[in-house]
Amino acid sequence: MDISRIADIGSVNQTNLTRSAEHRTENKTSSLAADHTDKFVKSEAMFSPAYTKKSAQKQNSDNNLTQRENTENHDVEKVDAEAKQENNGALITKGVSHIIRAMLVKQGEILSGSVPSVGAKMYAEELLNQLRALYGNSAAEENTPQYWQPEETAARLFMFFDAVSIDGEKQPLLERSFLSAFSDTEQLFGGRGRLPLESYETKQLVLDAYFKGAA
Repeated sequence: MDISRIADIGSVNQTNLTRSAEHRTENKTSSLAADHTDKFVKSEAMFSPAYTKKSAQKQNSDNNLTQRENTENHDVEKVDAEAKQENNGALITKGVSHIIRAMLVKQGEILSGSVPSVGAKMYAEELLNQLRALYGNSAAEENTPQYWQPEETAARLFMFFDAVSIDGEKQPLLERSFLSAFSDTEQLFGGRGRLPLESYETKQLVLDAYFKGAA
């Protein structure tokens, strides 16, 4: 703060010293110091206490608003990331479940001699065709009862589980996929207990050996 801007003592006219007390009193109320002080407060180039206080309040308000906006943006990004991760997990679970179901549908068809539906059969054949490179088998082998015995089918499921590559915890996703696929296959064949006995034996082998007896 420049004190000389408020009052310049040396510039006061010496004749003021000889004026009457009344004039001196009047001069006090409208002195050069008062005039300069008024200009100082009103000047845009200087910062009066009132101006400083108001500016600080505005700055704090702006900072709070910016901080709140940054926090809100971070929260939105976090929710978006979590939703994306959750959606990706659901899609992966669904895809894995469809492949497992294709194997179980083919097992049920070959061992029971019944076809659940034309659509389900065609979809299973399409997915199994993509798995033959993994297992090294032929379509002809898939049409034999020996190929779908519980131990052989469980072993191929384990091989498929090991081939699945995902981020995060793999075991819970595979478990959900397997149980969902088995339940869907049961419904395609008419409900609970309608699959061949070998299918239920396969399920138990998978649960005991891979998922440690999970229900």
